[in-house]
Amino acid sequence: MSPAARKRARNNGKGDPRAIDLSIWGIGDTELLGIVDDLADENGWTATIDVRLQMGENVEQVGHRSGVGSRLSWMRRYGWLERSPASGAWRITAMGHAILDDPELTAAVEKALDRLNPAQRLAVAREIGASGAAGPAEVRTALRRQWQRAMGLGRR
Repeated sequence: MSPAARKRARNNGKGDPRAIDLSIWGIGDTELLGIVDDLADENGWTATIDVRLQMGENVEQVGHRSGVGSRLSWMRRYGWLERSPASGAWRITAMGHAILDDPELTAAVEKALDRLNPAQRLAVAREIGASGAAGPAEVRTALRRQWQRAMGLGRR
């Protein structure tokens, strides 16, 4: 996580610099998946405490009052993570990797998007929505959450 992203994640809007904003506006799903991926051991597993520390959470001050485990649990519910029943560690699923891997658009695609007029942008949004609706639930959830984050929908 970049220093700027870490700083944004720390500001939860409640004036408590120890707390981390774990909403999709504080840290994106792919950013959090990236942290789990970066911290993974040789078998792909990482512990909640390691994610908390990587995000800059002061565990001594916050103690057990953290939303990291809850956010990771939601990501498990979305199908992007799995949890070890023995250790409680987290690992990215195949679908989580599919969502995380190779997200960069080519320069040609970015240039084409920049040239779209409003009607064409609406048509692209419609096509993405239609193809997403026909896709797996994990992808539909990722699309919905990314749309919410990008548009600032539901932001406090």
